[in-house]
Amino acid sequence: MKSKVIPINPYLLLILFLWITYEVKFQGILSIDSFCINNIVLSGRSGWLTNIFTFLTFFAGILGTILLGTAIFCFLKKKERWYFLGSLMGAVLVGQGLKFFIQRPRPPVIYRLVEESGFSFPSGHSMIGTVLYGYLVALLWRSQCSKKTKWLGTIFLSMFIFSIGFSRIYLGVHYASDVLAGFLLGTLYLWIFFSWKEGNQMKKKSLLKSFYHAGEGIISAFFSERNMKIHVWMMILVIFSGFYFQISNMEWLICLLLFGVVISAEIMNTAVETVVDLVSPEKNPKAKLAKDLSAGAVLVVALVAAIIGFLIFFPKMI
Repeated sequence: MKSKVIPINPYLLLILFLWITYEVKFQGILSIDSFCINNIVLSGRSGWLTNIFTFLTFFAGILGTILLGTAIFCFLKKKERWYFLGSLMGAVLVGQGLKFFIQRPRPPVIYRLVEESGFSFPSGHSMIGTVLYGYLVALLWRSQCSKKTKWLGTIFLSMFIFSIGFSRIYLGVHYASDVLAGFLLGTLYLWIFFSWKEGNQMKKKSLLKSFYHAGEGIISAFFSERNMKIHVWMMILVIFSGFYFQISNMEWLICLLLFGVVISAEIMNTAVETVVDLVSPEKNPKAKLAKDLSAGAVLVVALVAAIIGFLIFFPKMI
């Protein structure tokens, strides 16, 4: 059976997630949050619904994830087990890291029906539920089951994932934007994970394999080139500074464009140096000139980026 990556648009998911993150970080409570608080938390609760959603939220909590994850782990084939375990552990790390970075407080205590600690954005239950049960959906479509069984299983698990996320809004421990971000991030994470998994397993050349090798090239450049590490750390510093100084959308676009240009230039410089060393292992004036020209191009791009960065951030610092 031919393997396929999860058929979704990762770029759309990423754009939506970044947009929600930006709005939450700088706008606070969104209109969808207020709507859900007024129509679900304040006026849509009842005793039997509370029991149902308290029960559902368990299936993506710490204890529920451990119990169900262990059961799934035992039923999987040996090689698949470690992929599954790695996907869950990675999802937890990504989710908790973003919570710490955004540091959005949870909804006020008066809205909550259960006790929760920690930050609110993104919803960990929504993300873990998406990854845990979305992984089962992916495995189901890679199985030999009939198409009818696959569709019924997909619909059931999708509704289950949605119900878990909705339970977090109903119980008053998350805003609607937290849950939506958790769904988007979990789905994007699954796409990236399965793309990597497919790239690890595929033997024939394909578009996915090309992306896989491109990723290997970027990682190799980062670990082998000192200048690449400097560029990446400067990029991280600019990103944090951008959030701190609340730069405009246009300024963010300029910064992102410069990130891509500088990193790409450094990768090309590494490629040129590697090829020159390969074809001319002995000292050669022309080989030296080729390396110098390539390094000079990177220097020009980096200096221009630094000047533009100075023009963006200096007025905000005075």
